[in-house]
Amino acid sequence: MPNKQGLTELEELYIQVQRKVSTQWHKRLDSLVSGSQALILRILDRNGPQKVSTIAERLDITPGAVTNLSDKLIACGYANRNRDTADRRVVHLEITDQGREILEKYREVLKSTVESIFVGLSDDDIAHLTRIYQQVLANIEQPREENIL
Repeated sequence: MPNKQGLTELEELYIQVQRKVSTQWHKRLDSLVSGSQALILRILDRNGPQKVSTIAERLDITPGAVTNLSDKLIACGYANRNRDTADRRVVHLEITDQGREILEKYREVLKSTVESIFVGLSDDDIAHLTRIYQQVLANIEQPREENIL
């Protein structure tokens, strides 16, 4: 187990990095679409038309949140809503050509943003960070029960 001094320093650095990365992220990417909207477009681009409930499940958000986000995508011309021909109660979201274009721009800006944030790190550093982030993500997804005495 790491020592308390090391964790305190890591905590302070993590907060600073998180804030600065978030600022860069929003400054560069939000002018295109929000991160959540980009995720919806990515799902639609990869998997074709999807039901709101399916997208909500994949993103671990409510169907209402997906509807709200998709309303904005539809208003911008990035997605369409289509009723199922067999069951008119079922509505599918579908990415448009304009949505594919904005998603491609988003990917380009995302890539350049990540490159600018990690510039100067060696391949070994990137490999270590990748391993560390994978472990942290696993810790978050599978929280360990702490013994409370």
